[in-house]
Amino acid sequence: MSTQTPTSGEASKSNLAATDALGTPVDRSETHGRRFNLPSTYHPKHRINSSVVLPSYHTVSERARARTRTHTYAHAQEHTQISESAYDSFVYHVEQYAHFLLTGTFRKLDTLRKAQANLPIASHNDEIVQLLKSNQVVVLAGDTGCGKSTQLPAYLLKAGYTDIAVTEPRRLACIALAKRVSYETLNAFGEGEIAYQIRFEGTKTNKTKVVFLTEGLLLRQIVGDTTLSQYKVIVMDEVHERNINCDFLLGVIKSLLYGRPDLKFVVMSATINVDLFSQYFDNAPVLEVPGRLHPIEVKYLPPSDMPSQSRGAKIDPTPYLRVLQMIDMQFPPTERGDVLIFLSGKFEIQTVGDALRGYAEKNNRWIILTLHAALEHDQQDKVFHIPPDGVRKCILSTNIAETSVTIDGIRFVVDSGKVKEMAHDELTKMQKLQEKWISRASAEQRKGRAGRTGPGICYRLYSQEDYIDFENYTVPEIQRTPLEGLILQMKALADDDVNPRRFDFVERPSDEAIERSLERLVDHGALLMHTERISILGRVLARLPIDVSLGKMLVMGTTFHVSSNLLAVAALFSVQSPFSLNHQPSYGEEYDARHEFDSTQGDPLTLLAAYNAWLEVKLNGENSKKWCHRRDLVCQFLVKRIACTWIYVCVCLFWLHRVVAFV
Repeated sequence: MSTQTPTSGEASKSNLAATDALGTPVDRSETHGRRFNLPSTYHPKHRINSSVVLPSYHTVSERARARTRTHTYAHAQEHTQISESAYDSFVYHVEQYAHFLLTGTFRKLDTLRKAQANLPIASHNDEIVQLLKSNQVVVLAGDTGCGKSTQLPAYLLKAGYTDIAVTEPRRLACIALAKRVSYETLNAFGEGEIAYQIRFEGTKTNKTKVVFLTEGLLLRQIVGDTTLSQYKVIVMDEVHERNINCDFLLGVIKSLLYGRPDLKFVVMSATINVDLFSQYFDNAPVLEVPGRLHPIEVKYLPPSDMPSQSRGAKIDPTPYLRVLQMIDMQFPPTERGDVLIFLSGKFEIQTVGDALRGYAEKNNRWIILTLHAALEHDQQDKVFHIPPDGVRKCILSTNIAETSVTIDGIRFVVDSGKVKEMAHDELTKMQKLQEKWISRASAEQRKGRAGRTGPGICYRLYSQEDYIDFENYTVPEIQRTPLEGLILQMKALADDDVNPRRFDFVERPSDEAIERSLERLVDHGALLMHTERISILGRVLARLPIDVSLGKMLVMGTTFHVSSNLLAVAALFSVQSPFSLNHQPSYGEEYDARHEFDSTQGDPLTLLAAYNAWLEVKLNGENSKKWCHRRDLVCQFLVKRIACTWIYVCVCLFWLHRVVAFV
């Protein structure tokens, strides 16, 4: 590359000219090398897009003479002018130092660009852009690790597209992808063209051109901006997961495209049932990008009938411990390769993690890490770090690592075969997580995580017969959960012009589920009884990012001026439980301290008592972290409850004012 570096003095200029013109090493002053311990030769290939802008020797001399004239004779002796050759020597060494600092940076950049060029999606760059220019909707199907989530936003930016929204099913994926794409596009995270936006936080600014956000947040933006005028391109990632927000958003955007011919829409999915999405969007073109999978050996290791070693635990960590022991015996520590264990939830992660940490402390060959949505960002980032030589990472994760997050260096996958899904509890009339077997499609996705960087092994802790009995695909969430919140958003979004009985779903839920949800909304007063039009209360509930029952509790509490405890309870049910999963039942001091909050009237009052006690400790200026640790409480979740509470206060007061004004 040509480089222009302002210097002064004919000696310095001639040296630079000889270097740039001939492109060969040029001898420098041996005095400079001995004085600063620098090499005696300098090659132009090390000069990479750098400039050292310093004033000319003439300017420096004039400034020195001016300073001399303002001082007495005695002081003037201290401002003796330097010679031109000495100044050239100074400029030369500044150049050397600046180029030395840049060399490491550009070496990393060169490695990054080569890695991007080697991704399977790189060869389809032009094809993707051309398809999007000639079509309003494009379906992009790619195997695990093909690079579609990180590279597509960069391709769109390079092609001149701006105001791009990329939806992800999970908040962790939004943050992780925003960081990665910022790094690859040379943007400062949180300050450049790439940003993320999730509930309660975000980094979006006026300079943002690409924003990663959750599907639920985009739906709430549609309530205030029915045409999504702030976006020119919408990309929906991981649509094969088929959560309820994803299916509804697909239907909303499909109807939105007819009124906005300028809007471009990209549907990104793993290679799972892609024809369904193509046909849904009037036979939109499909571009399939193959993954880069190496051979993967599958080993079925169904758990034995031996008793659990963890008293009272719902999961036996022994099979997972045996896998780590097998890896230690069969593969030397000099061979790279980390382990990814798929578990159903946080409790299972904690139980297995405790057992594995004990093993890791004995042989010093393992670093045990966890990955789930409730972790702080800095804790989540640890799974992407490279371990020291001779040490392997063992990452215990929920299904968040199945498709949403790609972790380099995984060679071994341990699949429990279980997942927790939202299901409706008819007794409590609310949703709850239930543990179930995964589908065959999910099992293959998990297996694929082991073959991205080299040959891998997938240990399945179930029998091959169990695998054969799995469902082909995961049942869409819209077909197994109540639809009250979805229908309420649908009514608020289209001002009652949309009939949920005739909405164009990707795969329609049962008529019985729709009718049952409509009846419950009428019972809550969110819909009018005879016309099923949305009520004032329904519009308020549609704005609240929580369950309809909790939302009504908030509004009623605000209306009747008994909102203090109700706001806290609603916030307590909106984020993770503050009670640590590390807690082991005992009869010691910690056991008594934790159970001082127990209430015979149910979990809500138990949580409220713990929250109020913690709040009192904070207000008294005491050490709240130490107080929480003694009672096995997670301080960060209690802090989040304060944020949730104040947000709910603001939302409720705002809508209460709207209701009063309307009445």
